[in-house]
Amino acid sequence: MRPPQLLILFVVVFVLALVVGAPLSLALGAAKGRLTAEKAEGGLWSGRLTEARLAGLPLGTVKTRTQILPLLTGAVRLEAEARGGAFTGTGRLLAAGSRTGADQVTGLLALDRLGFAGPVAGALKLENVAAVFQRGQCRQATGKATAQIGGTGPLPQPVTLTGAPVCSAGRWVLPMAGEAQGLRIEARISLAGDGGWRSELILIPTDPALGQALAAAGFTQDGDRWRRASEGRP
Repeated sequence: MRPPQLLILFVVVFVLALVVGAPLSLALGAAKGRLTAEKAEGGLWSGRLTEARLAGLPLGTVKTRTQILPLLTGAVRLEAEARGGAFTGTGRLLAAGSRTGADQVTGLLALDRLGFAGPVAGALKLENVAAVFQRGQCRQATGKATAQIGGTGPLPQPVTLTGAPVCSAGRWVLPMAGEAQGLRIEARISLAGDGGWRSELILIPTDPALGQALAAAGFTQDGDRWRRASEGRP
């Protein structure tokens, strides 16, 4: 190898060593407030975020490993493992230019963090899901999701819902549906680029006697359907 090539190689290795040894807080700074944490420990190669939030969604404690090459261009891509917040599982957190979100997400997301309550409890199981926004508009929605609701109250029989996310009117939208004996359930979860969410649950019972229990649980009748919706921000 010629001296100029050796010099270039040395400079590249030196720069990479500096970047790898840099503190994890450097990645938070590059994310420009879209990824935050109460505390950042360790370096870019291996670190931990405490009370982390992505676009306002609480993630709890997150173990991270930063992809170095994208960071050299100002893009933040963190391989992450989250525990103790709204989400438990693994994925990749993104904050690159005007793009923000997550992909390769596999794990469990608490339904109560998305406005579901009462007869709807438990978690949403995500498999290789992506939710990526650019300038606040949904640009990527892939993967699949399942959830089991019921088992108590007006829904004594558990019902499994399945669906796949799509981008619709600038929002990330997950429609799901499932059926059990005498009951069809439809659910819709949508997320905005600023972290705002809206959830809607629709129950279509064939047994009119179920209506009284649903009314007591906060559902509103609309023909043969019973609806309950909520929205908010993390």
